[in-house]
Amino acid sequence: MLRITRANANGTSESLRVEGRLTHADLPRFQESCTRLLQGGRQLCLDLSGLQFADSEAVATLRALRRRGVAFEGVSGFVEALLADSIL
Repeated sequence: MLRITRANANGTSESLRVEGRLTHADLPRFQESCTRLLQGGRQLCLDLSGLQFADSEAVATLRALRRRGVAFEGVSGFVEALLADSIL
């Protein structure tokens, strides 16, 4: 199960806490949450400290968000390895 919670907001930035499992089934809701904030001209930070699992489609989406300038915080070593653009 995936939970997305607005964590912090101010006039120019927004933080979303992502908890649980992020899979292809959850991507439409996740992408909508992120896109809505980015289109509003806000900077987005995703708190991934509660992310327990991400399938390959979710990892690709997170990589694309990172390339768009979305900041990540609370990223575990495991999730960071998933997000790495190259495999060792």
